[in-house]
Amino acid sequence: MNEAGISIRRATELDQPAIRALARSGQLSRTDVKWPSCWVASTGQRIVGIVQMRSHSDGSHELGPLVVSKEVRGQGIAGRLIDALVAAEPGPIWMVTAQAFAAVCKRWGFSPIEPPSAPVEVRRNHRMSSLARVFRMRRPMRPLVILERLPA
Repeated sequence: MNEAGISIRRATELDQPAIRALARSGQLSRTDVKWPSCWVASTGQRIVGIVQMRSHSDGSHELGPLVVSKEVRGQGIAGRLIDALVAAEPGPIWMVTAQAFAAVCKRWGFSPIEPPSAPVEVRRNHRMSSLARVFRMRRPMRPLVILERLPA
């Protein structure tokens, strides 16, 4: 995929240092963002966006960390990363996100569910992310929701 000089592709082992650097720049709470489960957006040799699909021990798949470099935001890169990730996963997908973004995620077929309806590992991430926001206090407190995307 290439649009306006941005390529979207599966990450490779050589991308891991850039993935880590971009994850840190986005102040992601997860330090386990690793290349085998990521898609990247790149401009030539420079990675400007990442998204991860977490595969949990309970068999669930969760759209995980997503970050795009500040200097290229607003160009649809996040949407293209999600497009690629969702197209590659035929089964159900869950995600934990700020309630303010839930409506945007309808574009990919996601809809809000109550936490007890989510798989155990997704509920755990929802709980941990909610607690981290309380303790971090760097960002405005936005309620988190769990979204689910079922196969068509």
